[in-house]
Amino acid sequence: MKYSIKIALLFLLFSDSFFLFSQEKNCVCTLKGVVHDHENHLPVVGAVLYLKGTNISTFTDANGNYQFSKLCQGTYTLVCRAVSFDLIETKINLQDSHNEDITLENKDEHLQEVVVTSQKSSLDNKIVLSGKALDATRGQSLGEALKNLSGVTTLQTGSFIQKPVINGMHSNRVIILNNGIRQEGQQWGSEHAPEIDPFVAKKLTVIKGVSGLRYGSDAIGGIVMVEPESLPDSAKIHGEINLVGFSNGRQKVLSGILEGGISGFNGFGWRLQGTYKRGGNISTPTYNLINTGIQERNFSVGFGLNKTHFGAELFYSYFDTQIGIFTGSHIGNVQDLQQAILEKKPAEVYTPTEFSEEINRPNQDIAHHLLKVKSFLNSDTFGKFNFVSAYQYNWRLEYDVPRGNRSLNTLNFKLDTYSSELTLEHRPIFQILNGTAGISVQYQQNLSSAFELRKPLISTTLLPNYQTISYGLFLVERYLRNDWETELGIRYDSRFLEAFSLKIGGIPQQNTFSFNNFSGAFGLKKHHTENWESSLNLGLVWRSPSVNELFTDGIHHGSASYEKGNLNLQPEVAKNLSISTNYHHANFILEASVYLKNIQNFIYLKPRIQDDTLRSVLTVRGAFPAFDYTQVDAQFAGFDFAVLYKPLSAWELSAKISIVRAKDIRNNLFMVNIPSDRFDQTIQYNFKKNHAYVSISHQYVARQNRVERSSDFLAPPEGYSLITYRSGLTINKLNFGLTISNLFNQTYREYLNRFRYYADDMGRNISFRVNYKF
Repeated sequence: MKYSIKIALLFLLFSDSFFLFSQEKNCVCTLKGVVHDHENHLPVVGAVLYLKGTNISTFTDANGNYQFSKLCQGTYTLVCRAVSFDLIETKINLQDSHNEDITLENKDEHLQEVVVTSQKSSLDNKIVLSGKALDATRGQSLGEALKNLSGVTTLQTGSFIQKPVINGMHSNRVIILNNGIRQEGQQWGSEHAPEIDPFVAKKLTVIKGVSGLRYGSDAIGGIVMVEPESLPDSAKIHGEINLVGFSNGRQKVLSGILEGGISGFNGFGWRLQGTYKRGGNISTPTYNLINTGIQERNFSVGFGLNKTHFGAELFYSYFDTQIGIFTGSHIGNVQDLQQAILEKKPAEVYTPTEFSEEINRPNQDIAHHLLKVKSFLNSDTFGKFNFVSAYQYNWRLEYDVPRGNRSLNTLNFKLDTYSSELTLEHRPIFQILNGTAGISVQYQQNLSSAFELRKPLISTTLLPNYQTISYGLFLVERYLRNDWETELGIRYDSRFLEAFSLKIGGIPQQNTFSFNNFSGAFGLKKHHTENWESSLNLGLVWRSPSVNELFTDGIHHGSASYEKGNLNLQPEVAKNLSISTNYHHANFILEASVYLKNIQNFIYLKPRIQDDTLRSVLTVRGAFPAFDYTQVDAQFAGFDFAVLYKPLSAWELSAKISIVRAKDIRNNLFMVNIPSDRFDQTIQYNFKKNHAYVSISHQYVARQNRVERSSDFLAPPEGYSLITYRSGLTINKLNFGLTISNLFNQTYREYLNRFRYYADDMGRNISFRVNYKF
């Protein structure tokens, strides 16, 4: 027995030594390959590759190559991760040297109707509206479509003028990128909706955070990206036609896209797109609203050449709209104004029983031109150079109601914007840093009524003639290591403003301002598991006062208010913190984020109060509520939450919560015009055939109780609940959709609608959509 035990121990020792010897002897395998993207087969530089369960990792080089050396034989799980792409895992049975090429797909994780992506310049979660959810909004304005996203609502002036509000902020604190170009209209006005046709977009992306630093330091609220589909690379001609009809206002929408290439000319693509919209007076649940129609004509064309090492693109778009402004918002005297605000229903003269599409005064007439030239060059030595140059021309006319035999009262803004940007997506530095550096320049000039820039304007003009010159330098670097991603960005901006106006008594006056400052952002993301990740973002950004905040002095017809600027305003400085976590599983998805923004010298339009009484201004045009631009130290904090659960393969249950708190911490007062708490729930059933679905959604909007007494002309309206029905199906190449908003025709007023002083919001609205792809 003793000898047997000794022999067994010797055998085990020998076999273990033999195994170690043989393992060391066979640890000479090499694993290598190339990582490229699926869309254009270009190499992915700086991708992280590692062998799961080990400490062995590497990065792709300037040509997308990777290599592991001195590997032992065995079975490995190769993990590849790169910013803006889906993580991919590959099982490899390594017996000898092996070549494994990897193709990465653009990251695209669905949360019911919302897509959460992490793209090239950001560690933030980006909420994306695309696919079936975007199709359900066809025919609506950009602002109305974005309301489907968590943490986004709109600032309204009636039903057709809506602009996005992200985490309680809007206008100059939200940057909108139209096909990669920063939209420059008269976005400072609360009733100036973005001059963009949503039909051009394949997806709408909202970045809630400061990681969009490369686009500008003033995106304190966030960024909206209107992203069209890439130009086709095939000679085959294809396209689509959209027909949409709305019952409320009897609105009709026709839109089409035609695109293709040229046979024998590889890489060349073109696209034509156009939209026509026409609608009449809208109705509340109990009455019609006079002069609330809309007409819109849009057109765009694009050409491009896309090769492996170089490419160029030319894009032009034209947006033209006329929007009627509810006549009951323009009152002739102070007493009638006060009475109109207190009445539950507008006077009969403003609530006609007959339908009309006629657009009379007051109204807005806007035209916006965008011309863009873009090119890129891939350098094996430096990386990818991108150059973009654009010209925008925005012409805005605002017509007031004639008084007596007077037919003046017209605001005329003509804004020219020239912009260029050069960026370099550089090759990895030390095989660990991957990032982008760039420079941007912009020149603007605004002509209000007069046609000479340096000619002072008459005193009745809301804004002076002015010109601005801006430039920015930025650098954003990213570091990826196994389960961690880190991003650090820095930006310097300088802005020069020169304005020409008149002093009291008609004396010409020239004002000049110069602003400059640094901004910075830091992001950190942890991939806990394949399905769960969390991120932290810190930012220090600033925004200089805009021209309207400094110089406005007069009646703003679109919002039916008298506004007064302040020449003593100082730049805003914002310190931002956001934390988010996302869990994605086949049947369960959860997304949650919290944020805190401390903004020094926050600029806002405050209702004029004297002796605890709200004031209005009586002019030759009538009586209007008075507002003044002022500054405080503000704190914004909030919470956004979204969850999706699939208890069965055909059923989907989802919910969203958005909460914002904002306070003037300098005076310990609540801020005005902050979104109310919102709670959404949806139940959806998906049929097995024809991609058919049916859903019912409920939205509860609470009353905004966090306001100061005597801080507004009218107390916030009561909270409300709305039910929305949606359904759709596909038959061959035809897609049909039906939406019924405000299903039960509920009477309500939205706190963020500037016309809540005068009328109820829109009643039931039935929309029917037909999409044909060919």
